[in-house]
Amino acid sequence: MNRRASMLTTSFLIGGTLPQICREMSCPEVSHYEVTSALLPKSFDGFKIIHLSDLHNKVFGKDNAPLLKLIAAEKPDIIVMTGDMLSHGAPNTDKFLELVRRMARLCPVYYVNGNHELSDLDEDTFEYVAETLASYGAVCLDNSETDIFIGEKHIHLCGLCYSAEYYRGVREYKRGWKAFMLTDMIDYLGVKQPDEYTILLAHNPLDFDVHAEWGADLSFGGHVHGGSIRLPFIKGILSPERRFMPKYKEGVYRIGDSFLIANRGLGRLRIHNPPEIVSVVLNTNTQ
Repeated sequence: MNRRASMLTTSFLIGGTLPQICREMSCPEVSHYEVTSALLPKSFDGFKIIHLSDLHNKVFGKDNAPLLKLIAAEKPDIIVMTGDMLSHGAPNTDKFLELVRRMARLCPVYYVNGNHELSDLDEDTFEYVAETLASYGAVCLDNSETDIFIGEKHIHLCGLCYSAEYYRGVREYKRGWKAFMLTDMIDYLGVKQPDEYTILLAHNPLDFDVHAEWGADLSFGGHVHGGSIRLPFIKGILSPERRFMPKYKEGVYRIGDSFLIANRGLGRLRIHNPPEIVSVVLNTNTQ
């Protein structure tokens, strides 16, 4: 088989032509999930969270207006972002910041940084972004925590942002990688309080086993980009670690009483893998 025939066959197998891929990359979808927990206070029944991740500097339409319209239509109680919203020199930084400014008018915004913010942004850009987000009211939860109240009841929201050595196989992280363990989780965030419904923002969902062992009731993550190329039945096939068949790539996962929402992300090249906005409703188990 010559090279041209090989390329055509590969294109046919993945079902993606360049125009089709471009259309997919410009049309975000909203995925809807529900998570139920007996630990959730009754006042939070129906609480809605919008989750964004891995924008990677992308701009949708004019000034992200289509993206904002989809988010606003969901009428969220809070918006959370789990990293890699900016990367590689941070083009379109001000367009991303303007998006956050407008989202913060809708509801409170919380975020953690991902591996790209930490490795790709120079110190001045990182500080400019952090200061501007804070001026808009967006709350950075890198290795910190806060409570969200409705009346006298609250849920706990915390964020994990760890160092490069825990990102396996990504650029400068290819050597000297360390497995992320429960002891590391405790070093970053302390011991989880058993009587509080706790939501964790953590860029890398591949650590969900540790998040569940720590006691997170609900974790949000991105990083894996939905497996980049999605195929029927098996869905995403490739992780940023250059490994096939990532364990946690999109949708809802459960270990015991712990849930993970893995977001496919908004930016980067993707095939049969539309950009994703996640909308989650929390339900109280009254049975």
